[in-house]
Amino acid sequence: MRMVLAALALLLAAGAYADVDARLDQARQAIEAHLQSSQRPGLVIGITDRQRLREVVVHGYSDLKTRTPLTAQSRFAIGSISKAFTAIALMQLADEGRFDPHAPITRYVPSFAMRSKYPPVTGHDLLSHTAGLPYYLPDTASSRAALLSLKDFEPTYAPGAHWEYSNTGFQVMGYALENIEAAKYDAIVQRRVLERLGMSSTSAIIDDAQRDHMTVSYTRWPYDGSYVESSWFEYLAADGSIVSTVSDMAAYTRFYLNRGQGPKDRVLSEQSFKALTTPVLENYAYGLDVREDKGHRVISHGGGIAGFRSHIEAHPDEGFALVFLSNGGMDESLRPWVVELARAAFADQPLPAAPAPDADPLMAPLGDYAGHFRAGEGKTRAIDVRLVGDELLLAGPEGKRRLQRMGVNTFRAEGEVGDSQGYFFARTDDKPEGAVIGVSHGIDWYSTAGRAPAPPKEYAAYVGHYVNNGPEGPVARIYVRDGKLVAAMYVEEIFAPLPLTPLGEGVFRLGKEDYSPERAKFDGILDGHAQRLTIDGVPLYRRETP
Repeated sequence: MRMVLAALALLLAAGAYADVDARLDQARQAIEAHLQSSQRPGLVIGITDRQRLREVVVHGYSDLKTRTPLTAQSRFAIGSISKAFTAIALMQLADEGRFDPHAPITRYVPSFAMRSKYPPVTGHDLLSHTAGLPYYLPDTASSRAALLSLKDFEPTYAPGAHWEYSNTGFQVMGYALENIEAAKYDAIVQRRVLERLGMSSTSAIIDDAQRDHMTVSYTRWPYDGSYVESSWFEYLAADGSIVSTVSDMAAYTRFYLNRGQGPKDRVLSEQSFKALTTPVLENYAYGLDVREDKGHRVISHGGGIAGFRSHIEAHPDEGFALVFLSNGGMDESLRPWVVELARAAFADQPLPAAPAPDADPLMAPLGDYAGHFRAGEGKTRAIDVRLVGDELLLAGPEGKRRLQRMGVNTFRAEGEVGDSQGYFFARTDDKPEGAVIGVSHGIDWYSTAGRAPAPPKEYAAYVGHYVNNGPEGPVARIYVRDGKLVAAMYVEEIFAPLPLTPLGEGVFRLGKEDYSPERAKFDGILDGHAQRLTIDGVPLYRRETP
C-alpha cells in the first residue's frame, strides 16, 4: 500500500511539474515576443527553481559590429552583484572564527584610517553601507591606493547612523579578505564561493585576458540615442569584479532559495546566512537588498560596470529566482513584468499582459521643451523655445539658434558663437513625465514662473563642464537652478541633478541629504573661472566645450 501511495505521489508531482514547465514555456514565449521591439544591444534572462534552471531567454547581440548573436553561454560582468560574493566569503571566515564583523575593521586592515571623531568603523558597517564612506573613488578604485585616499576623508556621521551606498567600503572589505587569507581576492572567491556553488564558467577578475571571452558592452551616445562601445578597463576589486553566465548566476541564486545550502553541502552556517540576509538599514543587508513584496521575502541586487547591467532576484518563499544579464541596459518596465510572469507560472495563475513600451527620457519629444521662459529677480530677459518642423529653435539674448540634443533634458546651441554652458531643462520633481518648468544656462535660470532668487556672485566662477579623463570619468556639468548651484553627474548614464549646498569658500555638500558624505570643492580660479572641481578627492578639470 505504501508503495502504491508513493508511486501516486510521484505521478502527481510529475504532473504538477509538467504544468509548471508548460506555463514557464508560455512565459518565455511572451518575453521573447515583447523583446522583439527592444532596441537594446542584448539581454539574457534566466528563471530557476530550487533545483535547476528552468527557462532561458536570449535576445540580441554580443557584438553589434559583427552581428554576433548572444547565447546562453555568453559571459557578462555583473558589477555590484559581486558585493555579496565578498560578504559570503567573509561570513565563511566568521564561521571559522577568523572574522568578526563587529570588530573594528583596522583589526583586519591596519592601514585603514580616516579623520574621524566617531567610534571605529566595523566590517558590519562596511558590509551594510552604514559606515559613511564616499560612494566611489574612480581614480583609486581597484587599487589599495583607495586606502591612501581615505586618510584625508572625514565622515559626517557616526557608523550605523545612516545608510549611504559605498563601493569604496566594499573595496576595503576585499582587502580585509585578502589580508586574512594571505591570498588574492579572485583566488579566494574562486575557492570559497564559485567552486562550492558549481559556478564553473565564472571568474572573479576582469582583466585583459578575460576580454575575448566576454560580450562587448555598450553605452548610449546622448546626441542621437544610438549605442557605442563602452570604455574597457581592468577591474580587480571586491565591489564589482565578477564575470559570469546565466546558468552560473542561476546556481548562485539557488544558494538563496535554499537558505545557504550549495549543491553538495552548506556554504554558510544558518547563523551566518541569517546575518548575511538580515537588513540593517534601508532594506539593505550584507551586499544584498532584502525586502517584503506581497507578503513574501525577496533577496535581490543590481549591478553595473562599463556598460554592463545586471540584476538578480530570489523569492525563497515562492521557490523561484531570476537572473538578468545585459550588455547595454534594460527597459525599466521589463524586470517587474518578468517577475510577475514567473510568480504567476509557479503559482498556477494567469500570466500578466506585457507592459506598454517605456518612454525614452533621452529621446523625449522636442515639443516638451517649447515655451516662454523668463529670468527672475525683476530681470526683463527672457528666452523662447519653439518647435519648428522637427527642429527646436532658441530665441534669446544671443539671437536665434538651433538646439541640439546632448543628453536627458539637455541641449546645446549651435551657431557661430561658441557656447560652453549648455541648456538644462528642469521638469516637475525631476521626473521624466513631469512638465518642463524652466531652463538653466550657466548662471542664468529662466522659468515659466519667472520668479527666482539671484544666485551668489561667486557661482559664476563655478558653472561649467568638468571632466576626469579616466575610463570611468566622472563628468560633471555645473549650473544654477532657481538660485542654487546644481551638479549633473555623468558616469555612463545621466543621473538626476544633485544640489550643491555651500559649506565654506568653494566647498559644497553634494546630494540631497544633509548627512551626505560627498564633498565638492572648486579651486584654481583663472580668468574668473574655477579650473578644477574635486569630488571626494577625485579631480575633474574644466572644459570649454559643452
